[in-house]
Amino acid sequence: MNNQKAIEQIVHGLNLDLAWEYATGIQYAQHASMLKGAAYFAVAEELAEHSKDEFGHSIVLSELIQYLGGIPTTQVASVYTSMDNREMLRQDLQGEYDAIRRYLQRIHQLEALGMYDSAQKIRDIVVTEQECLLQN
Repeated sequence: MNNQKAIEQIVHGLNLDLAWEYATGIQYAQHASMLKGAAYFAVAEELAEHSKDEFGHSIVLSELIQYLGGIPTTQVASVYTSMDNREMLRQDLQGEYDAIRRYLQRIHQLEALGMYDSAQKIRDIVVTEQECLLQN
């Protein structure tokens, strides 16, 4: 596969990642407002902070997509909701695991092209995602 095709595939993947970052930011904000009970006050505050992190990730991804010659998507992936506290948190954790899996693939793709600076930007996002897992 030539480099241009590989870059197009990476841009496609990054746009998928971007759509999920938008969705996750929305989902965290919604879940933060919907969690019920005193036991979840601190968790709700953390989710509100994580929502901000996700939108920060979307800016990094948008800039990287543009740098690679693509157009950042405005599409939002599916947002998962629930009325049950435990289910909301399960949805959020699953989203983090899925994001890390996608980002590790993106790092591999970028490094295969020798784009280590771009791979490092994704690696920085992965660190934040993993910290989110540890806090939940």
